[in-house]
Amino acid sequence: MPLSLRWTFPGLLTLALGCAGVKSPPESPPISTGAAGHAAPGTGGSVTGAGGASGAPSPFGFAGSTPANAGAPGGAAGTSGSNGGGVWPPAGFINVTDSTVGGYALGPEVVAGGGGGGGSGAQDAGTKIGACVGLYALVRDFKMGNHPGGHPDFETAMSVDDPGIVAVDLGADSKPVYAHPGGTTLTTHGKGPFDQWYNDVPDVNHTFVLALHLIQQNNVYTFQADLFFPLDGQGFGNEGEPHNFSFTTEIHTSFTYKGGESFTFIGDDDVWVFINKKLVIDLGGRHSQETGIVNLDAQSAQLGLATGHVYDLSVFHAERHTKASHFRIDTTLAFVDCGQLPPSVVIP
Repeated sequence: MPLSLRWTFPGLLTLALGCAGVKSPPESPPISTGAAGHAAPGTGGSVTGAGGASGAPSPFGFAGSTPANAGAPGGAAGTSGSNGGGVWPPAGFINVTDSTVGGYALGPEVVAGGGGGGGSGAQDAGTKIGACVGLYALVRDFKMGNHPGGHPDFETAMSVDDPGIVAVDLGADSKPVYAHPGGTTLTTHGKGPFDQWYNDVPDVNHTFVLALHLIQQNNVYTFQADLFFPLDGQGFGNEGEPHNFSFTTEIHTSFTYKGGESFTFIGDDDVWVFINKKLVIDLGGRHSQETGIVNLDAQSAQLGLATGHVYDLSVFHAERHTKASHFRIDTTLAFVDCGQLPPSVVIP
């Protein structure tokens, strides 16, 4: 059936991955999550009962708590609850992993050509169901550039900050626009290869649905993965590495601007964040974990924001090098959906 889930919550947004907008030391302390912050290790998805209905409610009104449903890393979710039932993890998702704060799980593969990503023309993943089991995104797996047929931008690029890879305005297709037509940058090999990062290209990438579970702490909602490997064993596989290190992440959602919000991202490698289709965080390059921060009030005039109105938020991430993978989000933004996915996306 078509993916149809809803997740709404108020306030400030902080995203942790890799960025070059505003930098801070990588040792940003994790936010304490209390009793609901971490799921107890499961049994690889062996729970198949009522979808966690007997667990205590989570901060987002899920029907069950994470421990009642979660499998160990790499495990599958229980299969007897419906996707719209409001439990974590979504039924049928695999690689269910408890992260430092919250968790993530991998959904079905998206057939190439069936829709290039969220944004323009995308379905609202939260318009039909009152409860939401996560923030939905797309992840695309690539072959490392040091393997036959690999992508030149992954693994083989030099390790260096590389701001300015993308233009300040999001494209009409809701994708980043390569800012160097006819040229290259320190860590990219031109417009053609870059345009493959966030579009479905047969034999170049494999696209999957991704679910992120955020946890509330004092009105801040956090997802923090210090080991962010949603595609382990999937797509082109781990290519001889302990994890799958070559992938991109694409998130599209919308929020109601209330005033006072901010957005911070900590992680590696590239991260670009757009609000109202304008670039607000640029952490381009193949680098260790960095931090980008945007204060929405300070940039409201240049972003065209007015309180009480709804605006787009788009986040584009790339993991391009072995060694580490960090991804952190902290937010109080008032999201009005739980992710926008291509109309073609279905969950068996």
